[in-house]
Amino acid sequence: MEKDDSELTLFGALDAFPGDPSRDVCPARAIRWDGENLVAFVVAGDCIGCGLCVSRCPYGAISLGDELTAKVETADPDGMVVAGPANGEHPQVNRGGQIATLDAPAAANLPAAVMALDDARTTLLVRNLLNEVGLNARTRRRGDTNMRIDAVGFSRSERPFVAEIEIGAGVLESPRALLEDVAVLHSRYGYAVDAIDPLSVILSFPNGRSEYYQVIRDIEKVLGLRCRTITVGALVALLWYCARLDGFDGDSFTVGEGTIDLADCLGLDEAKLAEPYPGAFRPAK
Repeated sequence: MEKDDSELTLFGALDAFPGDPSRDVCPARAIRWDGENLVAFVVAGDCIGCGLCVSRCPYGAISLGDELTAKVETADPDGMVVAGPANGEHPQVNRGGQIATLDAPAAANLPAAVMALDDARTTLLVRNLLNEVGLNARTRRRGDTNMRIDAVGFSRSERPFVAEIEIGAGVLESPRALLEDVAVLHSRYGYAVDAIDPLSVILSFPNGRSEYYQVIRDIEKVLGLRCRTITVGALVALLWYCARLDGFDGDSFTVGEGTIDLADCLGLDEAKLAEPYPGAFRPAK
């Protein structure tokens, strides 16, 4: 299961951004090929249960077994496989329904699973999640000292965005780093500052009294830039419910004074929207 070259292409000036060329879909490389039996299989011990492979399989052959790790169905218990000519192309599928509910064990295990990934694999996970929920994104090569921005891309409304990916304690520096990213996108790629959406991609919200929120408010007050925040848990929620992001319009994914709750921004039925893990939609404290 690989990315197509067209999925890694950005239009306009941003296509010059030196991105990670990896075509991997699975950030943990848990999907393998059994050359003897000619079937795909998942190494359960490596799978982090993110659901990316479930979302992308055009045949519906992958599911979250026991809602924990991915499983490839090869036995065809319902007799749905029909012999026919191979045309070399996979079908285009309109997604609906849900991969799992957000109280599934895989969702609760996400923080530990993501923290166990190395930087390159974490960045790959975020890039692929952004892609699957409708954002054309490219992440930088790890180790590239000439480029500080973690990710760039376009929303479906064709507005460019810059993103900082901070999974650990570095989340407190993310808003400040976004200012540098906006400056680079403006000076090197020619985009107007007010046309750029700065985005922090984090694992969990910091404490409600953290300076993180104050810095974001300061940036908007002084510079007029609205820094957005989205968590890995929120991206997984969108993926699991087959939802798409058009962009970052209005107050979507902004955190300021008052109650912080990403569930209000996801556009999903709140009646079925349990927080996958503490800090995924709102500060745990």
